[in-house]
Amino acid sequence: MKSIKIRGIILIVFIPLFVTPAWSENILNSDYDYSIKIAVTIEENENIMGKLEYSNHVPQFPIQLITFNSISGRVHPEPYVFELLEKKVISKKVHRIKCRSINNKYGSIEITGTIDFSNEFEPKIQLLTERGNIFISNISENGKKRHMEYIPNIWLGH
Repeated sequence: MKSIKIRGIILIVFIPLFVTPAWSENILNSDYDYSIKIAVTIEENENIMGKLEYSNHVPQFPIQLITFNSISGRVHPEPYVFELLEKKVISKKVHRIKCRSINNKYGSIEITGTIDFSNEFEPKIQLLTERGNIFISNISENGKKRHMEYIPNIWLGH
């Protein structure tokens, strides 16, 4: 009787140790739940840098962008929210998207491109306008220098 109780206790203790890591590994490596922050440069103009968050958490918008622009030595942040029009999962953590800015004061242009966050420490992003111009891309070396010069205390993402 004592050995049955001891075996039961051992099973109760050790089974969750083996099952839980496998379960959480599947959740973390799936496209079901994701949220990534990417340091970006805007409109091929290396003076404007920003932080883009791509996520599927509800109720927030799937694509949010905060830009930081230095004008006369002062940094001006501007938030943008994008409506996701289309999303196609090309492969695990590689998405092809089409979206439109909801609150852009210059107009609501559609942008399309790819977000590759298969390596979460070095995500790749390239979003183009309807005319084929680069609108949002990974932060450039010049953008990194400007970031450290004007807003060193703000983490832009990977």
